[in-house]
Amino acid sequence: MAKYFTRAFINHVLDRSDIIYLIQNKIKLRKIGENFFAICPFHLERNPSFVVNKTKQLYHCFGCGVHGNIIDFMMNYENLSFIESIETLADLFGIPLVYEKKNLYITKLISKNKILYQYMLNICNFYQNSLYSTSGQETYKYLLKRGFNKETIKYFSLGFSPKNWIDKILNKTKNITILHKHLGLIKYNKSHNNYYDIFYERVIFPIRNTKGFIIGFGGRTLKKNKIPKYLNSAENSIFHKKNELYGLYEIKKEKKNLIVEKILVVEGYTDVISLFQFNIKYAVAILGTTISSIHINKLFNLTNKIIYCYDGDDAGIEAHWKALKKSLSYLVNGKQVEFMFLPKGEDPDSLIKKKGKLIFEKYINNALSFSNFFFKKLMSKNKFFSSEEKTKFSHRALSLIKLIPDYIFQITLIKQLGEKIGIINFLDIYTLLQHPINNNSVNYINKSLKKTTIRIILSLLIQNPKLIKILPKFKFFKTSNINGFLFFMKFIKICHIKNITTAKILEKYRNTKLKEPLEMLATWNHIIPDNEIEKFFIKCIKKLEINILENRQEYLISLDRKKGLNIEKKKELWSLNKELINKKNDLKN
Repeated sequence: MAKYFTRAFINHVLDRSDIIYLIQNKIKLRKIGENFFAICPFHLERNPSFVVNKTKQLYHCFGCGVHGNIIDFMMNYENLSFIESIETLADLFGIPLVYEKKNLYITKLISKNKILYQYMLNICNFYQNSLYSTSGQETYKYLLKRGFNKETIKYFSLGFSPKNWIDKILNKTKNITILHKHLGLIKYNKSHNNYYDIFYERVIFPIRNTKGFIIGFGGRTLKKNKIPKYLNSAENSIFHKKNELYGLYEIKKEKKNLIVEKILVVEGYTDVISLFQFNIKYAVAILGTTISSIHINKLFNLTNKIIYCYDGDDAGIEAHWKALKKSLSYLVNGKQVEFMFLPKGEDPDSLIKKKGKLIFEKYINNALSFSNFFFKKLMSKNKFFSSEEKTKFSHRALSLIKLIPDYIFQITLIKQLGEKIGIINFLDIYTLLQHPINNNSVNYINKSLKKTTIRIILSLLIQNPKLIKILPKFKFFKTSNINGFLFFMKFIKICHIKNITTAKILEKYRNTKLKEPLEMLATWNHIIPDNEIEKFFIKCIKKLEINILENRQEYLISLDRKKGLNIEKKKELWSLNKELINKKNDLKN
């Protein structure tokens, strides 16, 4: 991926921004000692386990395990990309943006997108005004007849596209290029030798991204014979259907400082709008496509529970099943998916208008859990008359269960599977798997790192970079095979960088395999008073020095047994023995 910002600029943003200022404007923080505590915004909990440290400029949740610096918080809380997070922080803390000078493409792209956003806003305003004009009267009456009140229509910026209006703004070549080539909002008609709006004579539903920018439109025709009934904007540089969810911006707007308890996934714009009007303000719609991994990731950044709400017919059941399979790899940290089936011939829009909010919420509360729908769907095609059928069913179920990262949830489902096929003993079910249930899942449960001397020193350095000043020069032997020693020597160089901080150290390793283990080291609690940290650090250094010398000693002794030592190596071994005695005595004192 092309670089947007230099490492120096990213560090400048980390220096100028303040994680406490940012987070306390999102969630309620309470100061206890040197740390700030809060109810975690990334999972549902009753007691505060979310800690923010002003000195280190880091956050960590002891409940769900999330952690990171101010950039990570922006990415996870606001559901922004890395680049968007940097830009947002720069804007918030008044830092002039400095893009990578060598990459002119990036600068041009940012500038181009700003122009496209402005065009989309202008066109949206035009559509809105058209709805209240003479040409939009019929459409406006239709919306009122559908049960949408005036406030709702304005809140969602609904509009109307009159026929042939596009001719009025095509006096400039620039307009044609942007609307036709970049946004795909107009098309050229060869037979009539003119351009036309693809949404003409349709109700307009503006689509916003999570930052509130209008990136596309949905259009619904009022004419019975006009095909297609619904139409979305064409894919372009600012609009990708698989990335966006209609109504997600409105959810974030309504729930500024809280994680959403649940989010309902429906199929249409009008479903979202009708539910919102009935004060069910946690629904989103997919844009004429199936649910994508990007959609699920965005939703689980806001909630711990997704409820899929599709039709109860065969097509709806299949849509639910596809959503279940797509969600498997995200079921971790208490994340849940449920499945709400609507009565035949109903959609959320029609059902809530007929039955009202209370009845509709009963349908939500009675949604099938993952396990209920999972086994119900699988068992619908299996009769279990033979061992072969049971085996086939088991393999199919296990192939899906193993995709779930949550080890405990896997075990629970496998136990249920055993009950379905008549094998009660859990160990018997476990042996159906030809290898451990999912190595990644086991790692998830056992995320703790063994506390070796090097890891303790690394942890102390990450948490207190100023300790680098008292770090001595280590003897380096090419034969050293101490686990992590080579990385440790490279890491020391990073700590010597001027004005290095914990946040900067962790940022250095973003997008590498070392990011997660280093973040874990940054959260280790050594249970040492602040005034004792330096003393403890020096003691650990002495232990490491002894380990290095002992490792070299073992190598020389082994070499002596195999080949014998020359005079130079014998002198080194004698010197090592003497030095080790002194080091160990020093450590005891």
